[in-house]
Amino acid sequence: MKKGINLRNIDLFSLLKDLIRGFWIIMIVAVMGTIVTHAYIKSSFVPQYTSSSIYVVTPKQSSGYVYTNKRLAQSVITVFQNLLNSDIMKNRIRSDLHLKDLDITMSVSLIEETNLMKVLVTTGDPIISFRAIQAIMDNYSELSGYLTSDAVFDQLEAPNVATHPDNSLTPRKKSVTMGIICGFFTMLLLAALSIMRRTIKTEAAVEEQLETNLLGTIYHERKNRTVKAKIVQSVKALLITSPIITTKFIESINNIRIRIEYENERNQNKNTVLISSVCENEGKSTVALNIALSLAKEGKKVIVIDADMRKPAMYKMLDIPKTEVVDMIKLLQGECGLDEVMYHDDIGIDLIMPIKGHSSTYEFMKSGAMKDLIRKCKKMADYVIIDTPPMSMVSDTEALVDLVDLSLLVIRQDFSYERDIINCINVMNDAECKFLGCVLNDYKVLKMKDKNSVFHMLEERVVEVYDE
Repeated sequence: MKKGINLRNIDLFSLLKDLIRGFWIIMIVAVMGTIVTHAYIKSSFVPQYTSSSIYVVTPKQSSGYVYTNKRLAQSVITVFQNLLNSDIMKNRIRSDLHLKDLDITMSVSLIEETNLMKVLVTTGDPIISFRAIQAIMDNYSELSGYLTSDAVFDQLEAPNVATHPDNSLTPRKKSVTMGIICGFFTMLLLAALSIMRRTIKTEAAVEEQLETNLLGTIYHERKNRTVKAKIVQSVKALLITSPIITTKFIESINNIRIRIEYENERNQNKNTVLISSVCENEGKSTVALNIALSLAKEGKKVIVIDADMRKPAMYKMLDIPKTEVVDMIKLLQGECGLDEVMYHDDIGIDLIMPIKGHSSTYEFMKSGAMKDLIRKCKKMADYVIIDTPPMSMVSDTEALVDLVDLSLLVIRQDFSYERDIINCINVMNDAECKFLGCVLNDYKVLKMKDKNSVFHMLEERVVEVYDE
């Protein structure tokens, strides 16, 4: 097992699927980010209110308002600003306003091309800003004495109480922006988790990460293609004998069948094939039944044994009434013979299968009756296909791998974890039978429709799962 991220195991379809499934998580984080940011901005917002007053700066010798002596006004502005920033002035204002702490901003500026001086006072309280202007005005004569004996300040515009803050509260835009950022980083996190998840997502990963043969790939195909069919579940199973099945699916099954036939041609005694999976719902029963049908179409006599006695699926997939089937458990218990249990189906295969779930099946799997059943079927048919329970669920399959000639493992795309798959492969490799490799099932890919288009899902081909 290779450690680290395998770039060839990155699959766009799996990535998009995870992002779509995690869309609600992205939305929740984005909404929470928006709400928290909005609440923080609102709670930490401190409004600032500014009051202003305008004075005319004129020489003492001048009479009336003079707007042309800009040089005098500019020199007065510099001295005035220094005085406003001095501790003397701040202490005087603090005393006049009866404040313990003076959180105030005072500034003075010259209106362009005039000798008009504008005094600005900004605080967090509009009343304090107004009163601060008044405090400066109350100390006007003393203030002008500090400045220069040549300047006179005449009030042109009285201060007023600010009704609106200078810095308006606009948390909506910032909150939405922060929500989008939170959602984006959540999406990146989900994408990273999807890429790092140790499952098999591509064909290349089967051989590189599992270090085993890829026996075949079966693409995803929709079982019920219409809304009505989906509601009533009209199609019980996807079989190559069905007229709705695509050629791509049939070819993928035939390719696997050819590999099995090749092994049989090399040694005709090797005609029993065990098919299993790591977990439930990986499609092993569908794969097993379709391989049997493909062999039968080639004129081979095929017997299918549904050894998944805990959750039998074959009779459901073929829509066989329970009343027409004799449960194989009776054969293993010695209550009937092989001829009574054998079900001859119209599609050209014989089946031995249970019709209800049984517990404690491991004892039956390693019993002499099961060995005798496989031995007899091996002689009666060209091929015996055995569908076994998922290997991670029970140990039934381990009891059977030494009784067959060939085995293969069905793995569903992006489903079972790599370490679990490798454990199952090791069990099959350690058995007396020959392990053929893995079948990558329910494979979905994204392809470009054309060079300028977005990704489209073109490969919608299928193996539906009946391992319940």
